[in-house]
Amino acid sequence: MSAAAGPVRVLSLRRDCGRARSIVSLARAALDLDWSGLVYSGGLENRPALLRRLGRRGPIFGNGSTVVAAVRDPARFFSFLRRAAIPHPPTFTGRGRSSCPSGTPCLWKPVRSGGGVRVRRALPDEPCPRGFYRQVFLRGTPGSAAFVADGTRAVILGVTRQLAGFRALGGDGFRYGGNIAGPGGRLLSRKARFVLAEAIGGITRHFGLRGLNGVDFILSNGAPHILEINPRYTASMELFEELSGSSLFDLHLEALERGRLPRHPLTARRFLAKGILYAIGRLVWPWSGGLPGLDVRDRPMQGETIETGHPVCTLVVSGGSPAECRRRLAADAVRVRRALALAGGETPRWRPGWRRSPAPRPCSRSVLR
Repeated sequence: MSAAAGPVRVLSLRRDCGRARSIVSLARAALDLDWSGLVYSGGLENRPALLRRLGRRGPIFGNGSTVVAAVRDPARFFSFLRRAAIPHPPTFTGRGRSSCPSGTPCLWKPVRSGGGVRVRRALPDEPCPRGFYRQVFLRGTPGSAAFVADGTRAVILGVTRQLAGFRALGGDGFRYGGNIAGPGGRLLSRKARFVLAEAIGGITRHFGLRGLNGVDFILSNGAPHILEINPRYTASMELFEELSGSSLFDLHLEALERGRLPRHPLTARRFLAKGILYAIGRLVWPWSGGLPGLDVRDRPMQGETIETGHPVCTLVVSGGSPAECRRRLAADAVRVRRALALAGGETPRWRPGWRRSPAPRPCSRSVLR
């Protein structure tokens, strides 16, 4: 089986399936379709019961519901990290009032997490909200890594610097804003890469991870502190594919079907970044094609309405350093907003830096592949 086998048909939940954009709608739409195998991406890792139901409908090429339920359970996951002495922020999964040490900043993080949505600072002695857990806030640089595994072994494919709360793109708080991928040696030290590889290897063996996976971490005091595992194809992987010219889906199938792993990380000789542009006001997307001079992806359909705080599109830039990539993403965001203003524009309800309530969780527009 190969990523190039057979034609590809792309369906939109709303336009083609007549369903709202949600994980539950996605699973129900998949149950109604004719397919012989399933590969899933973002969101379903938070719904192992839905994965079980889909697994009864046909084979899942990736981590099954049992593995996903274990690795996405904060109590089980962080308990293992503690026992294995894998660096991670101190985490408290019990109910009741905050257990964080006095004077230590902590976060409330949702058990069903995704894209940094609903993550917020914990107040002293604040009772634990339902569906959340507490974690000490570590100062540092957010990052991620993509890896492929066969259940016992794992190989890191590449690392990124993660963008969170990037206000130039309309993000705030801890909300996911994109990734900057590039040469691993310029993003992490040799020691940090070794610590990360050891951590990923231990997690893979304990939970039995297979195929493509992602890990999020905070680089604090020179060491990567593990935050979570995303047991599926992640948002940053398209950058590694473009940088290396390799099909990560082929690597996924090789690991699953033959137990074969690549010997080395993917080659990256430059930096490539993607940024999620968020609406700062309600808008209607006015164009049917791209924008001259800009690499704009995941574009809405012409005439589609985007509500305040929702993702508008993805901007992709290259650069000689992570800092240059950030500057180019910010500049391209300004160009898109100016073009929108000339074409009818956004009606701003808030600006980066203003406080506002969290927006609904974003979902991909073309979600069935």
